Amino acid sequence: MTGLFGRKRPRTAGAQRGPQGPAPRSQGQIRLQRLLVGLAFAVLVAALTKKPQEQNLLPQEFDTSGVALEDVKAAFTFQSEDLLETKGIREQAAALVYDHYRIDGDLVQAQVQALRARIAQIEVHRPGIETAIRDALLGSTSFQSDEDLVIKALHAYAANLKEENAWEDMPGASVIALWLRPDMSSIPTRQFETPTETDEGADAAEETPQPVQALAPAGPIPFLFTFGEKLRELSLGALEEVMNEGVRQAALDPRDADKTIVVLGQGPLAGPQSTRETLLSDVPNPEQALAKSLDRLVDMARTAAKETEEPTAYAKLHDAAMAIAGPWVHHSLREDNFSTARAKDQARASVEPIMKEILQNELIQPGSRQWTPQSRSDLETYRGMIQGSEEKPVRRALEEIFAHAILVGLILLCLHRALSAPVERSATSSVKQLNLALLMMCAALLAGRAASYFEPTGFVVPIAATGILYAILVNGRIAGMVSCLTAVLVSVQYGYDWRILILGGAMSLAGVFSIFRVRKRSHMTAASVMATLIGLLAMVAISLAMDSPASEAAWRRLLLVALNGGICMMAVPGLLSPLERLFGITTDIQLLEYSDLNNEILGELAIKAPGTYAHSLMLGQLAEAAADAIGANGLLARVSAYYHDVGKMRRSEYFSENQTGENIHDELPPRLSARAIASHVVQGAEMAREARLPKPIVDGILEHHGTCLIGYFYQQAMEQQKHGDVQEEHFRYPGPKPQSPETAILMICDASESGVRSIKNPNEERVREFVDKIIQARYEDGQFDDCDLTLRQLNNIAGVVSRRIMTHLHTRVAYPDMKDETKVDNVIPLSGGAK
Repeated sequence: MTGLFGRKRPRTAGAQRGPQGPAPRSQGQIRLQRLLVGLAFAVLVAALTKKPQEQNLLPQEFDTSGVALEDVKAAFTFQSEDLLETKGIREQAAALVYDHYRIDGDLVQAQVQALRARIAQIEVHRPGIETAIRDALLGSTSFQSDEDLVIKALHAYAANLKEENAWEDMPGASVIALWLRPDMSSIPTRQFETPTETDEGADAAEETPQPVQALAPAGPIPFLFTFGEKLRELSLGALEEVMNEGVRQAALDPRDADKTIVVLGQGPLAGPQSTRETLLSDVPNPEQALAKSLDRLVDMARTAAKETEEPTAYAKLHDAAMAIAGPWVHHSLREDNFSTARAKDQARASVEPIMKEILQNELIQPGSRQWTPQSRSDLETYRGMIQGSEEKPVRRALEEIFAHAILVGLILLCLHRALSAPVERSATSSVKQLNLALLMMCAALLAGRAASYFEPTGFVVPIAATGILYAILVNGRIAGMVSCLTAVLVSVQYGYDWRILILGGAMSLAGVFSIFRVRKRSHMTAASVMATLIGLLAMVAISLAMDSPASEAAWRRLLLVALNGGICMMAVPGLLSPLERLFGITTDIQLLEYSDLNNEILGELAIKAPGTYAHSLMLGQLAEAAADAIGANGLLARVSAYYHDVGKMRRSEYFSENQTGENIHDELPPRLSARAIASHVVQGAEMAREARLPKPIVDGILEHHGTCLIGYFYQQAMEQQKHGDVQEEHFRYPGPKPQSPETAILMICDASESGVRSIKNPNEERVREFVDKIIQARYEDGQFDDCDLTLRQLNNIAGVVSRRIMTHLHTRVAYPDMKDETKVDNVIPLSGGAK
């Protein structure tokens, strides 16, 4: 039994036949390989890790008071406070603090004490008013009422007081009379002389006024001054309340009308509940404060009047209280410069310092120049970091080893994935590849320029999206190179920042090597997630090498990397479809859409040419398995197989798989039959273009027969020729020859699946020999000249195709006849069943 091109092929079991790969390695070889990888890992980490001589970083103490004698450079990257930026942002925070004002408690108490003294000046005359009232009562007659006598005595006494110099600034006599008014219930009772009867009789005696003989006390206390006590309470309460709320000066500078202030409570230890923000113009002046307190004082006067002999005399109480307390209302709001300064200091202290990054070998202080406050601060920070490193040398060494171990591990992993990636033959032309790469690089640099206005580090530029998109559209190997070159350009854009180069390269390669095949939309998200995880690991390593991984700057960088990954997740699926259409590139995602058997053109094929439809479905399985066996695109081969014979719909009766009776070719000349058969290729391509099928599918329709000879009708024409006018090119398909492995596989599977039905009693050996003959005939005819298939790949294709065909040609086990068959009345016999 011979294989391809006459080579002897050993007989093997069907289960063992398949693509030939490298011989399996022994356990000893595997352990040796692991040992070599571990040794290389250790050597690389040790070569990268170098502990600096920290005692030589600052060989001398520098005099920072004058001119620096030499350059001072940083031996490692660190962060220092930017004094100018920090001062600017802190001053901005201090400028937002409003001026503080405080209620002058001492002034309030002084005014209240002065009012108390004024009230006491009035109340000291209570004994005098008692004497005046008694004298008025003793000198009265029965014709005079007690209330009239008391009121006249009060007003006369008050009028005499107002004539004194000490009472010039007092309110009017009527107000003083109210303050000195006693309760009528406490006024002594007058006792009159007994009237004597005259000749005129008793009636005449009653009309004669009787003088007062004596005064009898009305109660245990001679005089009560409830009205005056309520006036004192109202006056003191109103004054203290108004001034404690804050009273500004009467005159207000127009420039301060919209000035916002903070009003503090009394005393330096006043709590936050007594602090409020308000406009200075909203704080009342003395006149406004009195007007503002009128409503509250009226309510207070109503309540106080209920406890007097005149419950409705609250107006008298209100007027008398305001008359005596009003002159003492004074502006109680004072600007507190100390509290304002303290609040501004607290605002400055609450602002975190702005840090700047000093890179390795960057000048801290140039030589022959004056030391500046900034350079002094940088030097002190540098000294502190050196001292901290010297105090914890073991920890620092372990951090560097761990950081380098992460980087070396990522590099080795990338190397392993790159070497294990299948070699891809891209269907995209070199011109399209170049144009796509240029577009993506330009887009990445434009994105980097835009991001620099918002985020100066460049860690959010989605370089990985470039690699992932290019891997989907072209192939992974070129995508890795393009993304790394893009990372170099972006790092140059950000001041030759090596961190961007490492981060962008790591994320790009991780995304590229995570997306060899895209069969689901989620694969793109998974690639972005993998790129993000690798980016976070790389950033942890960078942070460990530069500074503490727990610093605020390190956490900020990690957040930026996570944001970068999120941008990639949104950018890749969002840009994929426009790029597919712009460059005319067919991806696996697009092929999956056309693999739906409910597609309109496939549904039409199933109705008009059911035999061709069934043949296409089976051919799709064969082509996909064969393509996957040699590392070609199995999805493309399967989808191309679904559509390769759509041209047969126009004349389905010309093809044997769709014929149900007589053969139409029996009545046609061989050349016309050959032309009818060959026309399904051109017609199928036209139908595919009208349906806007992707170019690879159209290529599969045109190339699946190549320029093969339609041998049956050519042989028939040769037998019928009379004048030797049969030309071979009239009996060939229009072509072109297969240009890719997928269309070549489609050619082999199509011929094998169609012709194997002619084999009598097929078995695996006969089917394999038939497939080998098909491949050998196509090879000798030059059909594989343009598709770069090797003999090894052709042998693997033959093995897979023959095994799959045998799987479809399996026969059922013949069951013995059952003699005792029980018949059931309610069973309906089906066509094609046992009889």
